Amino acid sequence: MTLRELADALGLAFRGPADYEIRGVRDAAALTPERGPEENFVYFVESPAVLKRLARTLDRGAVLTVAPLAENFARALIAPEGRARRALIALLRAFDREPSFPAGVSPDARVHPSARVAASASVLPGATVMADAVVGERCVLYPGVVLEPGAGVGDGTVLHPGVVLGHHCRIGRDGIVHGATVIGADGFGFHDDADGRHKVPQIGDVRIGDRVELGAGCTVDRATIESTTIGDDTKIDDQVHIAHNCRVGRFVYIAGNTGLAGSVTVEDGVMISGMVSVRDHVRLARGTIVMGMTGVAQDTEPKTAYFGTPARPARMTHKMNAALERLPELLARVRALEERLVRP
Repeated sequence: MTLRELADALGLAFRGPADYEIRGVRDAAALTPERGPEENFVYFVESPAVLKRLARTLDRGAVLTVAPLAENFARALIAPEGRARRALIALLRAFDREPSFPAGVSPDARVHPSARVAASASVLPGATVMADAVVGERCVLYPGVVLEPGAGVGDGTVLHPGVVLGHHCRIGRDGIVHGATVIGADGFGFHDDADGRHKVPQIGDVRIGDRVELGAGCTVDRATIESTTIGDDTKIDDQVHIAHNCRVGRFVYIAGNTGLAGSVTVEDGVMISGMVSVRDHVRLARGTIVMGMTGVAQDTEPKTAYFGTPARPARMTHKMNAALERLPELLARVRALEERLVRP
């Protein structure tokens, strides 16, 4: 499309020749002094730092930028200040190659007669929908998806290849679940006594709200008795484990390789970075920020950042780490003082 057509589609002003051809989007972060921008592609430039890196080749390609920077470029899509990221989202959607599928159930899918599948849903070859499962309007079930008996998928939700939604578990509207994620496996519950090791039946389920996204390879275990829950608008990265009885709130972010042990409560607005471990029965208070590679063993305070193992308020941990750098020097000074004290 042309620069003008793209600007009109995004509702943005533009600078440069209206008929300049746009073929797609490229990543400004990948540019180097040796590799400048390509012609006919759009780059996102929202800061003077990126502008400085591009300065050698401003005459090539086009940019999506904000008004104060637009005059530096021969061809620009101009976003209002404070809306640059929203404009980027719209730009990426304009060039998104996400496949679409016709509505209907493939003859190579297996759907139980008692299942209810909306007419506008797409059930692709190799998907399995078992007894009494429910598939809402406009859902997409990719090959290898399994809905166990009584499972339910809300309108507009997409389940990518290999997703398993366990029996009687539910996910709400407009969700995305990426490949090989398992929702509703048994929680890790056992009892040992003199007669041996006994599995504790996990008779609960999983309830996931609307507009939730789960990355690839995640696991969300069913509750022992009631429900493991995830609230609306929560976003979860790849390889995250949420154990039985956890209660995850709304507008939560959880980054990759994080694990929540059983019965953890994550209140609304919490942000958890990568490779975090949270001990069972801990409560992360509203607005808590947990930094990467932290081990949380106690409840947190609201709107406080935590770092380290065991987790402490981040400012305290940073002060302690700074003090540790002086430890060899301090030990040497203590030894010198001890030698002076014991010297005859």
